[in-house]
Amino acid sequence: MKRAMGHAALSASLLGRLSGFDIADLGPHASLLYRELIASASARLPASTIILAAAIVDIVQNEQAGPAGYLDGAAFAYAGSTANLGWLRGRRNYLLHHEGPSDGLMGEADAGRWLAGDAERAVIALLDFLDDLRLTD
Repeated sequence: MKRAMGHAALSASLLGRLSGFDIADLGPHASLLYRELIASASARLPASTIILAAAIVDIVQNEQAGPAGYLDGAAFAYAGSTANLGWLRGRRNYLLHHEGPSDGLMGEADAGRWLAGDAERAVIALLDFLDDLRLTD
């Protein structure tokens, strides 16, 4: 059996930012997955962290018990970086839907480092999106 990758999914400062986000304004589905995201990132599981971050963006945009039920479409149109959110969706899709070789998924020597970097980028994209929605005062 190969050794574990040994790379942290998130830096301590980003994990602190993730843990410090107030999920009170999220719907129940997004809240549940947000708590799972914190656990995944804490357990150094970068692929799961990427997948959950992307799922939370989609859920927040659609769950009527959360921000989608009280924010207008303009709030979502200007939340987060379109490029970063597009990257996040694409990276999640590479992880979930095998369509060919993808960096970090081919057993490369640097795979753990690449996936850890992608997990950081995924969480930053999610947190920037949530921050731009200005859910809390």
